[in-house]
Amino acid sequence: MPHTPPAVEDLDPQIPFVTVTNWVRAARLCGIDIERLFRDEHIDTVELHPETAVVKRSTMQRLMWRCVEASRALEGPRHFPLVLGDTFAFEYLSDVETYITTSATLRDAARALEWIPPLVNPYIGFALAEHGPDARISLRYRLADASPEEGWPFAEAIFASVIKFSRLLLGDEALIGRITFRHAPHAQAAQVERHFGVPVEWGAELDALWFQRHLLDMPLRGAFPTLHAQAAERLARKVAERGDPLTPTASPALVSRIEQVFADKPRLMGLGLDALAQELGLHARTLQRRLKELGDSHSAIQSRVRYRLAREWLQNTALSVEDISDRLGFSDRRSFTQAFARWSGVTPSQYRHHPPSP
Repeated sequence: MPHTPPAVEDLDPQIPFVTVTNWVRAARLCGIDIERLFRDEHIDTVELHPETAVVKRSTMQRLMWRCVEASRALEGPRHFPLVLGDTFAFEYLSDVETYITTSATLRDAARALEWIPPLVNPYIGFALAEHGPDARISLRYRLADASPEEGWPFAEAIFASVIKFSRLLLGDEALIGRITFRHAPHAQAAQVERHFGVPVEWGAELDALWFQRHLLDMPLRGAFPTLHAQAAERLARKVAERGDPLTPTASPALVSRIEQVFADKPRLMGLGLDALAQELGLHARTLQRRLKELGDSHSAIQSRVRYRLAREWLQNTALSVEDISDRLGFSDRRSFTQAFARWSGVTPSQYRHHPPSP
């Protein structure tokens, strides 16, 4: 029985259409006349630039369903969501790709999953969870009316894209061991299973990619700590500046305030989330939630400020490495050295003796 597009709620905000180039490329590969679909959906192709284009949520949903049905009607070998995921590229979000491809481990790369929703689609979210020897990346929808039957084409496309980039990082090493989808099997289910090449469970409790936990910390060959840290700083700023359209209470000013508090009271960085929340006059859970809504986190802000202050203070030869470590709230010099090497690719002592050119 064919799937039909579900109804969409009256509340219909606009979301970024930064992926428009990906949609066009995937449609062409599937033999779909995407220009006609854009016209039918009243999308102004004259003003359709990826960096500025926006589209209503209902329009994107209808566009996805029309592409799915069009590729199905052609009875060809291509299933549109899989093609969209496989051809996805961060052409207008180059910092995301830089961050991912210069990560030291998959655990580092996974942080990009916090930034992608506010930059690409604020109605999706990801969660990394670890259970014994297993780990999973699950997909969720930040919608009161979300259902598996509404979101399954997006879930398949997103998972195809995540797997594509994991292969880019791991090479021949297989990441995903199995996949679970909340939706029931559809007409292209067998095609989906062949494409992913791992066991697929339909009608499960979670949309999730499952893999062995140890892979999260396996060193990656393409690690480039300096570029990685720079991309992270730019992405965090971009996400904070954009804010969260779904949460009016979330404000990029919060991130700036935390950065200033950490700069004024560096030792606070070693006291944990509860101490910071108390300093800001917030409950810890509230602070954590607001930062997540902004695509940031306590640990990410802490790392950025520590790295910035460490670079400044290492230029002051009157301060020993032990003094700097203590000021930044590290438990000991060894912990500071490991963190700084992860951020910059060199130890604090090496940085002090051979600082980069301005």
